[in-house]
Amino acid sequence: MASLHKLPVLIILSILYFFSPQSINADEDLLKLACASSDAVQLCTDLLKNDKEITAAATTNEVDLGLTIMKSIIAKTKVTHDYILKKKSENPVFDVCEKEWLDMVSGFERILEVTTKNKGYKEDTDDYDFHNVGEAIGSCERDLENKKIVDPEIKEKGDIVGKLMAAANGVLTHQKLKKEGQI
Repeated sequence: MASLHKLPVLIILSILYFFSPQSINADEDLLKLACASSDAVQLCTDLLKNDKEITAAATTNEVDLGLTIMKSIIAKTKVTHDYILKKKSENPVFDVCEKEWLDMVSGFERILEVTTKNKGYKEDTDDYDFHNVGEAIGSCERDLENKKIVDPEIKEKGDIVGKLMAAANGVLTHQKLKKEGQI
């Protein structure tokens, strides 16, 4: 009889394990492909593995993985914008960064919409447009440096978004080249 009382606990634990990030068998090669162009491949791969939605998408295909990474970029860009908006309320020198990160949110959302509609990169300029939006990260950092402002949190958040951008671009570019028969 005692073992029957343990049954619900075992079922719950099994369900929790099944849906935990460790139980998702992400395609390691797909994650490495996404991070191949990153300046820190292992850091990029670890970053992707620590996101449950990205890890789940790494079990499907390159387009789904790229789009999921783009969604993560948008979420992290919004969080960073909110952080900078708070900093701007304390100190107006953050005005330029606040505007640039806000523009990045709408830019990344537009690119996600087009890339979703096209089921990946379609136009020759898709990767350029994607990187062009992300250039605001460096612009913000340079603006703060010129004003002698050091904010490690903005730097860290920018680095994360940059690594995610490299990952999304890497996997979507690979998918486009494969679709065109170049790989």
